[in-house]
Amino acid sequence: MLFPADVLDSEIRKLRGLLQMLHEDQPDVMEDVFEFHVTSLITHAAAEHHRRIRSAAQAMLDDIRSRPVEQNPDAPEILLMPSAA
Repeated sequence: MLFPADVLDSEIRKLRGLLQMLHEDQPDVMEDVFEFHVTSLITHAAAEHHRRIRSAAQAMLDDIRSRPVEQNPDAPEILLMPSAA
């Protein structure tokens, strides 16, 4: 199933929100999540949209990476293995 252009734009905006959260909370997985989602979008788009998707997504990733990470002082501290810390 191929997505129309408006759906692709909506999915790219959703990806921005996800990457912003990962940038702040889990930057180590941000690149993998980015590649997975962009590849998924490209496989569901007509060939003429592939370059636009890739360039828009890359620009978005570069923009997010350039932003400082904002610490959330109210975020709970989660220790999965407290005895190993």
